[in-house]
Amino acid sequence: MNWLNKVEVRSSTACDLLHGMFRLNNNDRFLELFASPQFKGKFEPYRNIQTWVTETRELLTSDIVEKLKEFFDWETFLGMCLLPDITHSNLESASHLIEFVQEMPERVLLIHFIYSGYGPRMGTVDMDTFDKIMKNDRDMLLFVSNDMSFSTERKAILFEMLSHPERTKEDLLYLLEWFYENVFSTIEPRIAKIHSKAVNEIEREISATGEKFLRTIIKNIDFTRSEVLERTVICPSYFSEFLISNASIPFVKEDMYTIGFRFKEVMAVPKEALEITAETFDALAHEKRLAIIRYLSTGRSSGNELARALNLSNYEVGEHIGILREAGMVLAKKANQVTYFTLDKAIVRQEISRALEDLLESS
Repeated sequence: MNWLNKVEVRSSTACDLLHGMFRLNNNDRFLELFASPQFKGKFEPYRNIQTWVTETRELLTSDIVEKLKEFFDWETFLGMCLLPDITHSNLESASHLIEFVQEMPERVLLIHFIYSGYGPRMGTVDMDTFDKIMKNDRDMLLFVSNDMSFSTERKAILFEMLSHPERTKEDLLYLLEWFYENVFSTIEPRIAKIHSKAVNEIEREISATGEKFLRTIIKNIDFTRSEVLERTVICPSYFSEFLISNASIPFVKEDMYTIGFRFKEVMAVPKEALEITAETFDALAHEKRLAIIRYLSTGRSSGNELARALNLSNYEVGEHIGILREAGMVLAKKANQVTYFTLDKAIVRQEISRALEDLLESS
């Protein structure tokens, strides 16, 4: 079966219920991205979103601020682990997502959390193994300490959540319901219209250029899984603006991507030779990325193996691997819920050689 036949473009305001809370808690990080060499001078933050962030933050109570930090942190993004449930269960609106979470067993919610990012270092954790871990505080502490590639602070928060499953679900539901009732419900109709327009644009691009569009806009897409996947779902997001995110449900053969509604602006900006050269040098201009390249030069590695070997957090691995993948130097392949990375040595040599030639020719 042709892989493109498995691609669906869907719209759900539930995606931006989650992305809205993530943006609200991490807007400063978004602004840092706009100021980065990749985007500076080409894109400006969407004014309406910046106004919304400023006004909405004035509405937040202290307990809501704390819950946003717990569930929508930039490093662990636990609440964002609900994204693939939206498409897998065909949840068309924010209220449908809230009803879905209300019916979700606590253990299912928590196993979503431990698969945040690259998941546990031990690899696949089935429900029986997870239940055994949950029954013993010592086993749980060892699991969080040794198998989760989070910072110490985020490990402590996760341990607290695992120790009190019912309270964790209650806190998340309280946050979702408060945000929906006090903030999101009033802007949901407008976001639905933005989604509808973006869906039509994405479908036109796929119809016109097929895989070329997907490879251009979703540079980290894992085409190696196309044979085992039952479907790949793409959803637009308002609050993501120009960013792409990927998520999947443990043990389910689906991939889900959210694409910021400004994706066409990113595609429309041509890159000059020296800009591409700068991006190549930028990919190499960090000691942690060089350490990743050196480590991967000996063979493939999972994200968790990289984190353990190089003493990096889950977030740090994702950040630096993303830059190396953007440069085409690192490839990814997923197997049994584990993402493995390999270094394309030929591309590394080729890109460095090309960058030097472009630089010397222009001087």
